[in-house]
Amino acid sequence: MAPNSQTIRIRPMEVSDFQFIRRLASTQFQFTCPPHYILWMLTRTNSRNCIVAEDAKYGPVAYLLSLPVSTSRERTLYIWQLAASARGRRNGAIHLLLLALRKFVRRMRIRFLVFSAVPDSPEFRAIRRQARTIFGTVRDSRHILPPGVSRNEHEFVIRVR
Repeated sequence: MAPNSQTIRIRPMEVSDFQFIRRLASTQFQFTCPPHYILWMLTRTNSRNCIVAEDAKYGPVAYLLSLPVSTSRERTLYIWQLAASARGRRNGAIHLLLLALRKFVRRMRIRFLVFSAVPDSPEFRAIRRQARTIFGTVRDSRHILPPGVSRNEHEFVIRVR
């Protein structure tokens, strides 16, 4: 964790965060820029697992959007987006978001986390490294997403310890 992470707090996403989230999402590789209505709906339905890392001096520096999903498996949470600004990455905001997510996952007895990424990309390797540290192992299921959804991304599953 970075030395400046003590100035960052994790809190539920708020309407005032929408501009930050949309701006940051627009700079991320293969991210969808979430419409205001979807973000608002997430604040109303998933406030415990759609969270923001806020620096005391600079405001929001990272966010995580996730949704419970209905599958034949046990309780599953889909990680839709996780992103941090340069300042957020330097100050350990992603690590703090994932620690808060781990607390939520344990409290809700979530058994699987699902996310999509381009296999063997720098983003995937970073996610895999963090996931191993905080949650468990990443299964190499590599379920290919339909071409109309994404040409390069695959779906991965993390079994929570």
